[in-house]
Amino acid sequence: MIKYTGVILLIFWWMSQLIWIEPAVANSGPGWVRQRPVNPEYYIGIGVAQKSNENREYIQRAKNAALSDLASEITVNISSDLLDIAVEQSGLSEERIRREIRASTQAELEGYELVDTWQDNREYWVYYRLSKAKYRERRRQQVASAVSLSLEYYKDGLDAAEQQDYAGMLRYYVQALEPLGPYYAEPLEATFRGKHIYLKNELFTAIQSTLSRMSLKPIQGEIEGKIGRALTRPLRIRALYRNDSEMDVPVNKLRLHFEFLRGSGELQESVTTNRDGQAVCRVSRITGTEKLQMVRASVALVELLPADSIAAPIQGTLTGFSVPDARFILSITGLSAYVESSESNFGKPLDVPAVEPVLKTSLAEQGFTFVEDLSQADILIELEAVSRKGSVVYGQHVAYVDLSLSVRDLTTGKEIEKQAFQDVKGIHLDYERAGLKAFEHAGEKISGEFVPSLLTKIQ
Repeated sequence: MIKYTGVILLIFWWMSQLIWIEPAVANSGPGWVRQRPVNPEYYIGIGVAQKSNENREYIQRAKNAALSDLASEITVNISSDLLDIAVEQSGLSEERIRREIRASTQAELEGYELVDTWQDNREYWVYYRLSKAKYRERRRQQVASAVSLSLEYYKDGLDAAEQQDYAGMLRYYVQALEPLGPYYAEPLEATFRGKHIYLKNELFTAIQSTLSRMSLKPIQGEIEGKIGRALTRPLRIRALYRNDSEMDVPVNKLRLHFEFLRGSGELQESVTTNRDGQAVCRVSRITGTEKLQMVRASVALVELLPADSIAAPIQGTLTGFSVPDARFILSITGLSAYVESSESNFGKPLDVPAVEPVLKTSLAEQGFTFVEDLSQADILIELEAVSRKGSVVYGQHVAYVDLSLSVRDLTTGKEIEKQAFQDVKGIHLDYERAGLKAFEHAGEKISGEFVPSLLTKIQ
């Protein structure tokens, strides 16, 4: 009984120590660590990072967290109406818009001050604050500067229109959006030439109006091509602008973007029109196997701004515009092949080839055609298959086929593929049928290994 009494007393003592220690842990650190401060005159940012014995990077991590917290507190005050407008104009989600604004706000934070730091063995805390009055004034100056730069671009666009530089007009209008990226959820009002305007709306209208007057016209119709080859003729297109006199005039120096909508290939993705409004896109290789393929040419709106500096809301807005485009239809055929084959079973030529039909069927499924005249072929395929006798095991005869293939481009004379398959085995009750079985297995090597490898070289 005495022994149990001692244990019970020990437990009570241990629990009393916990009860005494807990308040000390809860009350450790300054007040701003225990409870977030509230100050109507300041934005608050508090960050914490786990300490590391290896380096002092936790100090920078805590600072970054505090500044992110500070930026978050600022963006919480964005008007929901303005936020809805930014979402609609950019095509981005509300969360994405908030994230972009928070990131740009943090990047441009100035004038914040360090209030305090605190640390223990495990954590490092930092406390920043920013005067709301100073922030509003700084923000007003930043917005005013962005609006002023945007208006300069807008004015350049109007001047370009008077000089009938329609590509330049569009380029300046798009560039006028770039300075406004960090302030997309603000009204951005301005006075321009004595008129009060909402700048973003003014630019959207100017861009869409310009695009609606432009058109792209393919110069040629359907174009023929072959898989693995360049198009013999480039894709030619003309850009026109319908002016106030209802006349279609060529657009010089207009950036166009080309892409495959159906099929695939290697082409010039970005080209520029000349003074006649014409642009030429060269397709250096067709890689898709579809018989009908389609290439789209469109006004390259997003490419008018540097890719590394364009803000997500601006990019979302630009991709939302309806841009002029045109389509090219490509009629694609497979390469024409001439096949030279030799197949012999134990020194005797096969009356009915076993491997060549498998080769032709596999390639025909990929769009290849076969010709009887070497001068009309794109490629030459040389095939040789010979069988030899193996052993006899328990009445089962074993035969082997050695198969070699070579493919040469008749345009360049270059050998583009070469493979050999040795000791392809066949087993049957006699050697002749064992040899034929080995030829059958050699055909499987053709369809399963050789043709896929050849396609990667040609396409």
